[in-house]
Amino acid sequence: MSRKLRLGALLLTFCLLLGCALPAAEEAEEPAAETVVVETETKEEKPFGLAWEPDETLNPYSCMVLSNRTVLSLLYEPLFTVNSDFTATPYLCESLTSSGDGRTHTLTLRQGVTFFDGTALTAADAAASIRAAQNSDYYGSRLQDILSVQATGDLQLTITTGSACGSLPSLLNVYVVQAATTGDTIPMGTGPYRCDGTQLLQTDWWRETKPPVSEETIGLVTVESAAEIRDSFERGDITLVCADPNAGTQLTYHTDYELWNNNTTVLQYLGFNLSSPVFAYTPVRTAVTHALNRDAIISNTALGFATAATLPASPRWDGYDQKLAAKYGYDEEAFEKILESSEIRDYDEDGVLELYTGSGTQSLKGTLLVCNTSEQRVAAAQMVADTLNSRGFDLTIKSLDYDEYVYALRTGSYDLYYGEVRLRPDFDLSGFFDASGSLSYGGMADGTLATLCDRAVENIGNVYELHSEIMSRGMLCPILCKTYAIYSGRGRVTNLNPCLDGVFTLPYGE
Repeated sequence: MSRKLRLGALLLTFCLLLGCALPAAEEAEEPAAETVVVETETKEEKPFGLAWEPDETLNPYSCMVLSNRTVLSLLYEPLFTVNSDFTATPYLCESLTSSGDGRTHTLTLRQGVTFFDGTALTAADAAASIRAAQNSDYYGSRLQDILSVQATGDLQLTITTGSACGSLPSLLNVYVVQAATTGDTIPMGTGPYRCDGTQLLQTDWWRETKPPVSEETIGLVTVESAAEIRDSFERGDITLVCADPNAGTQLTYHTDYELWNNNTTVLQYLGFNLSSPVFAYTPVRTAVTHALNRDAIISNTALGFATAATLPASPRWDGYDQKLAAKYGYDEEAFEKILESSEIRDYDEDGVLELYTGSGTQSLKGTLLVCNTSEQRVAAAQMVADTLNSRGFDLTIKSLDYDEYVYALRTGSYDLYYGEVRLRPDFDLSGFFDASGSLSYGGMADGTLATLCDRAVENIGNVYELHSEIMSRGMLCPILCKTYAIYSGRGRVTNLNPCLDGVFTLPYGE
């Protein structure tokens, strides 16, 4: 292993599990990527253990913490998996067909699937699970267009949506539990393990494929903080940790581990207040995307745990058009051309650019908001401000606590903001542009863009026109898509191929 990789490994971090993302529909999701092996001094192997926060539930619909959701993927299984390239693959659901208008969807479940008590999975269980997910904070917003869910046979259920929904399979990576247990702290699942107190015990799993973990018993190690998780991992009490290295305070890992660097749907971006005396003007907004070196931001603030995103989606997704992204990427010449064509220059020679308006000139001054509970986001926002200020803007960073940050967004007390949102697995953007969208701050609601969002959901992946419209009008300035890290003791897991929200979930057919 090279010296560079060794040094890089020592800088890898683990975050506090609670960060400050904008109110959004989705929570922790961890798709698979390549494995990096970090070689350090080995220790005596201990029993396999996972971090567990006992004050948080192991119910898949109400569980909101990353440690416990790692455990969930051994207890429960989804209708569909969403893989590392964000494609949906049938899992407990064997097939899905939709009506001509795209609003009635018939799901057929696999035969032979059993819960850990030996009872068979039925469509009634799947329907009850979807309804429970609809009413949950974790899954609720992604399923808000579902009007009804009904079991129409032992293994068949029908879902009706309010509008055509071609992306429904990717939204149904929802864990299924036995119908009578949907409200339990630990419902009954179909996974390869069941929970018994503070340990997981192997079940007589219905699948012939072996799970990624072979231990008969897995211990649940009580933890209360990210630092405690890190310390327990380094002692060997915890064998595997799923972490967001770019949320909260950074913690360095020094022990022996294997590392999986995984893609997510978590987008960081710049949002604009369209009532701002500066960012009300389209040329100012469109110039910003060309001024920012996203790779440098990732290198300097995210420790490499991110992918540069010029369009509002993950570059790993099939719907992400690389040619369109190149058109709006970092380009100093394009930045200068926009300023020149829009007559933006330093008219009074005070070092700050001015925009000529019908009533005079407007200096490119303003306030950039950022939530202060993530060191990485604060550092990234500062780098954005420094970059734009070096090019003639005069931006002041305002770092706020979460509640103050959201209040400032809702009241329009800003010019632009550095935001983070966990998007749905289909990268739907309607939350920004629908009139009632939870992310439509600063007058961003827009009928044309909302209609294009609806079309993208109807015809999954057909987002070129939507992305082109967003970028040409400077409605958003994407920065990066975050990646998560899975740290594991060397050789303790096999066939690990995580899906979104499923560290241990093995895609069907593997």
